[in-house]
Amino acid sequence: MKRYMIIFLCVAALAFTATQVLAGAAPGTGIVGSKHDMNVVSNPDSQNRVCAFCHTPHHALDDASADYLPLWSHELTSLTYTDYSSITFDGAGFPAGDTLTGPSRLCMSCHDGAVAVDQHYGGIGTDVRSGDSWGEIGVGAGGDLSNDHPIGFDYTAIAGVVDDEIRLATTPVANPSVNTITELLWDDQWMTCASCHDVHNTDANEDYFLYGPQANSDFCLICHDK
Repeated sequence: MKRYMIIFLCVAALAFTATQVLAGAAPGTGIVGSKHDMNVVSNPDSQNRVCAFCHTPHHALDDASADYLPLWSHELTSLTYTDYSSITFDGAGFPAGDTLTGPSRLCMSCHDGAVAVDQHYGGIGTDVRSGDSWGEIGVGAGGDLSNDHPIGFDYTAIAGVVDDEIRLATTPVANPSVNTITELLWDDQWMTCASCHDVHNTDANEDYFLYGPQANSDFCLICHDK
């Protein structure tokens, strides 16, 4: 009887572990199984590693064009980007000097439509996602960010000052790991891709790795006072 009980407990433990791993596909539960798990959405790593598509413990990439390289293993984009421009945008006069400041350059390494998303660890990669339309992952593909939410501008310089419909950086955020908008900004100042998206899917609320829910446009209203 004890033997069967032990076997049952072992099987139950394995089933629970498998469930936990597969749960990574759900928003807010981790990168394994998510849309940023290249083993699922692209050509898998030879050892089925997940982190390796972006990070390496040794021989990390060094590039003078980037101000943020967390043990990076993925080829960086070399495209020059056309920024968003509109008469309704008040941040144009407060640029970072580099549109892709902070983590944004890393995001464009896959989303630029030029570098293969499965490229890593010095390998070439073959899966290039060049599409930049509804349902496709290309965002800024071909170096065009003119139809995307602006990044690379000084949020703190315009919020409540130049634009009174942008909330102050000290505004609280309804997220378990984020207290204020400031914590979503690069260097507590610059708007980047990571100001909206949690790339590791650990604090995200929906499939787009967002820091807030889209229902009732709650996510947009984190920053926009409308």
